[in-house]
Amino acid sequence: MDTTPLSDYSARPGQSMERHLEGVSGLGETLIQGAETTPYGDEWVEVIEAVTWVHDIGKLTEYFQSYVETGDRTAAGEIELTYHGTFGGLVASIALMERGLSLEATAAGFYAVTKHHSVLDNFYDEVGQFHIQTDRVDGEYEVANRQLESIDETASEAADVVLQEATDGAYSWDDLVGDGIDQARRVIKYFDEIDDEEWYGCALRTWSTLVAADKMDASGLGAIDEGSLSRLEVGKLTERVRTLSTTTLPDGTPSEVYLDEPNRSLPDETASLEQRLGAIRTAANARVTEALRAGHDRGERAFELTLPTGFGKTYTGLRAALNLAEERDSRVVYALPYTSIIDQVDEQVRDVFGLSPQNPAYTKHHHLADTRSSLSTGGRNGRDGPSSGKETLHAESWRSQLVLTTFTQLFESVAGPQNVQSTKLPALQDAVILVDEPQAISMEWWGLIGRLVDHLTREYDATVVLMTATQPRLLGRLPHAPTPEPLTDLGDDAVELIADSPRVDFNLHESLTGHFDGGRPPLPLVEAADELAGATTGGTNTLAVVNTVDSAAEISASLLGERTVPLAGELLAYWRENEGEEFDPVCYLERLAEREPDPEKVVTTLTTRIRPRDRAALIAAMNAVLDPTVKTPFDATPTITVSTQLIEAGVDLSFDRLYRDYAPLPAIVQAAGRCNRRFGGDPAPATVWRLDGPEEANYVPSRLIYGDRSLLRPTRAALGELRESVGGDVIPESMMIGRGVERYYDVLHDQRRTEDRSDDLVAAFNEARGETLREASLVSSEYPTRDYLVLVDAEETTTHERYLRHRNQGEWRQARASFQTLKRTLVSIPVSDPPPDDTPEALEISTASERYDLETGRGVIDAGVQTDTEV
Repeated sequence: MDTTPLSDYSARPGQSMERHLEGVSGLGETLIQGAETTPYGDEWVEVIEAVTWVHDIGKLTEYFQSYVETGDRTAAGEIELTYHGTFGGLVASIALMERGLSLEATAAGFYAVTKHHSVLDNFYDEVGQFHIQTDRVDGEYEVANRQLESIDETASEAADVVLQEATDGAYSWDDLVGDGIDQARRVIKYFDEIDDEEWYGCALRTWSTLVAADKMDASGLGAIDEGSLSRLEVGKLTERVRTLSTTTLPDGTPSEVYLDEPNRSLPDETASLEQRLGAIRTAANARVTEALRAGHDRGERAFELTLPTGFGKTYTGLRAALNLAEERDSRVVYALPYTSIIDQVDEQVRDVFGLSPQNPAYTKHHHLADTRSSLSTGGRNGRDGPSSGKETLHAESWRSQLVLTTFTQLFESVAGPQNVQSTKLPALQDAVILVDEPQAISMEWWGLIGRLVDHLTREYDATVVLMTATQPRLLGRLPHAPTPEPLTDLGDDAVELIADSPRVDFNLHESLTGHFDGGRPPLPLVEAADELAGATTGGTNTLAVVNTVDSAAEISASLLGERTVPLAGELLAYWRENEGEEFDPVCYLERLAEREPDPEKVVTTLTTRIRPRDRAALIAAMNAVLDPTVKTPFDATPTITVSTQLIEAGVDLSFDRLYRDYAPLPAIVQAAGRCNRRFGGDPAPATVWRLDGPEEANYVPSRLIYGDRSLLRPTRAALGELRESVGGDVIPESMMIGRGVERYYDVLHDQRRTEDRSDDLVAAFNEARGETLREASLVSSEYPTRDYLVLVDAEETTTHERYLRHRNQGEWRQARASFQTLKRTLVSIPVSDPPPDDTPEALEISTASERYDLETGRGVIDAGVQTDTEV
């Protein structure tokens, strides 16, 4: 476009309105690529063209221009005259209708422009504030009329350019002046008549696309950064699978042959365990990739991938998704339930593809991640120059080819996002979304998840794959969700293999069977600790998974003694002496052995109450001890790991035996997946017992955590049927992961009346109640939380001081960068009373500090901290 009158006006310091509106419009068009029409038949590109051009028309007033020039809103005399969102929305309601867009698209555009610097609230509660006859609404229109007059007097030619572009020449500034801004009131009153379950999704998409384009232009993240910077070499994952498939089949061919001949027959039961396992793993990988592509070609968009733990589910799902995304020139979003297990998948991804953490083709995104991508190569000595914020926005808006994130980031953003959260929604167009371990989704969200999957598959043409060993079938029985198509039937072959070569046997402890049969009291934690110690001898290792932080801390405290040492015993001292260095697990274990020579046992405790940095280090150290290929000082020392539920999904550790407190049956199966993961030898014992709470507490952990949600009833029903089938209390793994899981979910769905129950969150989506959805959380807790920055070494303390200095001086970009570094020290703790504000409390931990209990996993010690919660 040639220079227009818009070039004489500023959108912000250093950027003209012409450059900004052209930039936002171009980005909006890029972000909406792939989308065709709204649910109401409007071309999406027309909707976005209109809102991106008109969204900042209110900045043409002399009041806003004075504010840009002085940096002082009071310079305009009345601060409200400098605000531009409402005026822009009112103009948008007229312009979009004049352009010939539907009433619904016009309403969506109006709401998007009005709210482009805030959030979408409950629309039908708010829309009356823009058209009814009240003093407040009259006052809003009085302000808008003064803004209209200001633009007419000082910037009419520029405003005409905006409206001509927004309406494709159908409406001009003179038309608007002639109609008057009150014309918006007459248009908006009809928005009350919109009664359509798809409208909120339409408004959300319009708003999120505008917000993303606006922020990208402001940060300098232009269309050239859209994903063309770099792409993953998907063939590298295929080659990794080939290197893992080294088993020779009975006919002499390597098992990798299935990658080229997916439908080749599997070896029969006369083949060895290694041959059958290698064949199933590789065939599953190849067949799922083929089935996903074929299903997509048939028009299917929702799928299930069900494979037992140990059969390569992660690489199978990821390879299939990346291949389909590459064909569609789209991206993969890989979502997991917990931040605590993302790091392991992140390590696998970066190892396979040879990626740095800031590679723009790949983003790890959750609330503790350092979400920055290296997009520039300028600056002194080849280093990045001063950041404009685009590195963070590239990552937070999910522009990478592969995004690793959490359920919270994915589903809460699709349902009711904050302003910045919304920038990721345009990236979901044509995306392949992997939902790993969906059984971990809170049941209160099942209905809404189904509604969101329906919305994503229909409106974004996204492909959703639910993958787990214990498929909850949460979509198939929902009336408003697509029924997912299975990607493989090799799960049955895997179960048959496990029946022939079981990895674990599930032993029902007398504390549990006694509860089932006659009301036996739960097992005291001290007795549980004694049993763990007695069972862990020689060079063996044991995992105990409990239901609350209290339980983990109490058992660990009972285990620790003069000859039993905590794995975390030297960790804080290690950090202080090795500031800024990568954690070396073997080096750390050697240091611990020097301080604690020849212990009888080593105890590790894992909870989310300890810092992410510490938890990752302890898992790495324990992995080194358990890995037969790594030599450590504790290879012959019995080890006991006590953990809350965080270890159940995705943590690649393999123990000799398991003890699991009574819990939903899928959680028991997932916990057993941390046992004998590499097959071979006799089945490992996986004991399910029913533990009591701490002595001073008046609760049974399993009942406290799961009883109110009625998750124990289907577990009891499934275990009862299995006990009857085997005639005892030892249940084979194949029966538990097959009939047991199936029966559990049958009872649970029947109990919940999944098919015909009403759902408040689904109703909120259908009724455009954005505020209700924004306040809903996937992470349910009866307690408020408080954030703590636990500072251990001098580098962390210095970074915190730098963060405070930048924040106090209003240097927000620098403060954000410092806080990103601090996130590895951040823990969110349930507390009895709400904190006074959202500012994290900093705790400087000295050598003798009693404020942070790392050894038993209790974490931050502070008044009001609650430990009777899970994870």
